[in-house]
Amino acid sequence: MTVTVTRQTIADGPRNLIVKCNLVSDGTDVTNQSLIDVSGYTGAPTDVKIVGVKAVLGGFRLDLHWDASSNVDIISIAGDEDIDQCYRSFGGYVNNAGTGKTGDILYSTNGISSGEEGYITLEMVKRGD
Repeated sequence: MTVTVTRQTIADGPRNLIVKCNLVSDGTDVTNQSLIDVSGYTGAPTDVKIVGVKAVLGGFRLDLHWDASSNVDIISIAGDEDIDQCYRSFGGYVNNAGTGKTGDILYSTNGISSGEEGYITLEMVKRGD
């Protein structure tokens, strides 16, 4: 009844954070589960902005959300697409959540099958606001 997430920190410097997350499912979709807890990284940032995403998924959809009292959608990645996106040209995805904003990134899945897996790598810039 879960998706197992294994995180690999690729870079955790004073400004930049790159984390690769491998996801493996038992066949149960999940909603609003923790993907990135920003306070656990060097400097204990309170927020990040996403400047790049690479993902290869099975046949399931992966949705990312900013954690807040009312979560805010970031992006949705369809399972039939492998993506390698850079968002620096417009400054990246900045956390625009309001009340109760934590800076953390949550994920939800849709249409995941037992044993199905995929990965997502998030390139982020740490923020202190």
